[in-house]
Amino acid sequence: MKKLVSLLLGLTLALSLSLPALAADTLTDGSVTVTVDGEAVTEVPVMVPLRPVAEALGFTVTWDGSLPGARVDNSSVHTEVVLGRDLYTVTSSTAIGMTAPFSLGAAPAMLAPGSIYVPVGLFRVLLGNRDDAVAVQDGAVVISSGGENVQLPNPIREHASLTALRAALDFSFPVPQAAGCTQSAWRDVAGDLAEIDYATAEGTVTYRASRGGDGGPTDNSGDSTTYPESGTLTADGTSVSWRGREDKVCVATWITGDTVCSLRAPQGISRELVTALVSGTKA
Repeated sequence: MKKLVSLLLGLTLALSLSLPALAADTLTDGSVTVTVDGEAVTEVPVMVPLRPVAEALGFTVTWDGSLPGARVDNSSVHTEVVLGRDLYTVTSSTAIGMTAPFSLGAAPAMLAPGSIYVPVGLFRVLLGNRDDAVAVQDGAVVISSGGENVQLPNPIREHASLTALRAALDFSFPVPQAAGCTQSAWRDVAGDLAEIDYATAEGTVTYRASRGGDGGPTDNSGDSTTYPESGTLTADGTSVSWRGREDKVCVATWITGDTVCSLRAPQGISRELVTALVSGTKA
């Protein structure tokens, strides 16, 4: 019997793009074609949580502190995934042999607190590059190997409003408010992280909030990109760390009370907008 690990396609699209009239075609390489108004505009890799998928397929996932990532091993082959590095190799665990380094179109990222996400295409390589190892079809990701059937729920839940998002979580969190910024989407990730999209004059900005304290992560943005510029700014007495390019902010992180907060805008936004959103973050 084949092992089927299924994840809803929304797992990736909610984290990757905000485009009108999205549609996705069936592919077998771990990516989906995004179409806007009937025209294909790009392909995006499907990201899946590393540990539950790997363990469902019989792999072990370990981290020894020697790298910002994890080692995945099933006693036959293994790989090491490094946060922020879109470069992978798969090595034999029983003989001398290793694949040439390859890219999957996305680097491993901490998309939820304590959870590394990787392109699902990595499992296609780990499972011997079989044509039927990975398929994206009918709104689901299916990974096939030998064994029993396993179903993994989609950790991302969409909500109709901020009120619904708050009701779905067992922790309270502050929410940014600023002139010209309108909330357009509400999500939670595995019940551990709140995510809100804002429509602004400078493009879509994604806000995240999660529990902090106890020496846990101070960056929940899920963006491990190494940007050429970084610094700090102060917004209404709050110290904000930012990273970006060309004098624009792509990621901003800060702590409000016991909550870790972040803003992410891949296109880059002004520091003035960051300051306005952080200053307007209210419980």
